[in-house]
Amino acid sequence: MAGEVILSARGLNVAFPRAGGEAHVVKDFSLDIRAGEFVGLMGQPGCGKSTASVALMGLVKPPGRIVSGSVSFLGRDLLTLDEPELREVRGKDVGLIVQNPRTSLHPMLNVGSQISNVYRSHNKVGANEAWKHAIVMLRMVGINDPERRVHAYPHELSTGMTQRVLIAMALSSHPRLLIADEPTSGLDVTIQAQFLDQMWEATQATGSAVLLVTQNLGIVANYCDRVVVMADGTIVESAPVREFFEAPQNEYSRKVLSLQRAAQGNDPAAPMARSVDVPAGKPLISVRDLSKDFDIRGSKAKVHAVDHASFNIRPRECLGLVGESGSGKTTVGRCLLRLEAPTGGEIFFGETPLHSLSDDELRRLRTKLQIVFQDPFDSMNPRWSAADIIGEMLDLHTSWRGAEKAARIDELLTLVGLEPSIRNASPRQLSAGRQQRIAIARAIATAPDFIVLDEPTSALTPETTAEIIRLLMDLSKRLGIAYLFISHDLTTVRYICHRVAVMYLGQVVEIGTKEQVLGAPRHPYSKALLSSHLFPDLSHRRVARKERTSLKGEIPSPIDLPRGCYLFGRCPSQVERCRDTPQHLVALPDAREVRCWRVEAGEI
Repeated sequence: MAGEVILSARGLNVAFPRAGGEAHVVKDFSLDIRAGEFVGLMGQPGCGKSTASVALMGLVKPPGRIVSGSVSFLGRDLLTLDEPELREVRGKDVGLIVQNPRTSLHPMLNVGSQISNVYRSHNKVGANEAWKHAIVMLRMVGINDPERRVHAYPHELSTGMTQRVLIAMALSSHPRLLIADEPTSGLDVTIQAQFLDQMWEATQATGSAVLLVTQNLGIVANYCDRVVVMADGTIVESAPVREFFEAPQNEYSRKVLSLQRAAQGNDPAAPMARSVDVPAGKPLISVRDLSKDFDIRGSKAKVHAVDHASFNIRPRECLGLVGESGSGKTTVGRCLLRLEAPTGGEIFFGETPLHSLSDDELRRLRTKLQIVFQDPFDSMNPRWSAADIIGEMLDLHTSWRGAEKAARIDELLTLVGLEPSIRNASPRQLSAGRQQRIAIARAIATAPDFIVLDEPTSALTPETTAEIIRLLMDLSKRLGIAYLFISHDLTTVRYICHRVAVMYLGQVVEIGTKEQVLGAPRHPYSKALLSSHLFPDLSHRRVARKERTSLKGEIPSPIDLPRGCYLFGRCPSQVERCRDTPQHLVALPDAREVRCWRVEAGEI
């Protein structure tokens, strides 16, 4: 039950200068947040939700300004405080987690110093105690080997890890109110669930509160008590979470929920898009004992990114590859296309051994093997037009030129649901969804048989994600393309894929149909991964918080892996034999494959 009002905003207006005057991006924003309450703030990109959330702390990106309104925090109007008084509140009583961690961390200071400095600025402790506290906080947010990572600089950490550093910094002084802007967007589902559980438990135990800016309906369904929806700078809907999911009032709310229910298979009017039948025929892609090691500069040690991975992909099939960051998913995809040279193992495209082809031989096969990257903007030349980006593929791999090439570009734009009139637009002039459609058009330009999709929807809104997934499924059906679909989003995997392979520390630990792996996982890691994923379903709120299958301890370093089962030390089903017994991928009677001797023996 929510308690006293911790923060109360009234009539908040934020404006940015524009030609001929000002543009109000936040309009008459009024909101109460109570002790013990989790409030979700949603809306389309550009609706003003991030600007409103930081304005609650008296912050606005220059040249914007807070035009009017009040923000009362425990009886003090933050907008009337001077800068020294505000600094006392920010970081200690009100914590902030922003979406882009790399722009918020100092590139010349190690992360331990940055966490320590924030902690010492609000607590009377010495440098040594603050450093130890930084290690504790890094361990709490799931960073393995925190004693070593505390010395790392931001550029030495992945995006997900830098996000965890920001979370550790924000939580270091146990604030009464935490404002979190897409705080889990770069986190794995197990770490995401762990972090959200910790936040939710803290609000209940201490009477603190959370304002969570998110587009993730799974997070909203499982953690939020109330949902606030913004559109065009204005709050257009505010309701308890159950009312929001059962009877959304705003058009945006109804649209997003409808698409999510369709993706889940819970919408009676939108059955599961993929049938249970896995495409038949000989494998198009065959992977046998694929391994990839990376050297560590200045050391004899190696990072074991992929360890004896084996699987097949048939024509027209979509195989989902899931697992946490660092599990080796992207490295597998890059090795399949020989963008990375495998350390060992075999990769066949039909009967052709990709692992042993020369560079010239590979170039001749590039028309049949393509990739769509995670961030569409980063994968394009920002100075080129859409026609230039797509046309490069035609220049490299076909003889089409002039009018024939222009017609093919228009055909490809139409095929991915874009109007040919955008052919002269640059990437910066297009939304993320349109950028990704351009990337898909580029990938299919040469009529490939196989495409690696590396997190193709992770940077997209819920509506755009659903549109892109439907496009990919339609292209697969019409053009006969097979996919390796690499993703963290199990809701999307459940919608698009025929089969699913689960990776942990470079190994495939389970592979089977999506009904088997996502409906009744057998490997302990698969169970934990599925249990941690937040489906947009209110019926699992208690499961998500209190009854989740969880793993103990931390992910081992890929530099120094366990001798036996890689999950040993974390697995709830481990016995002493697991410590030194290497695990092998074996077929079960239901035809799925699992890397666990206890599952094979029927013990678990």
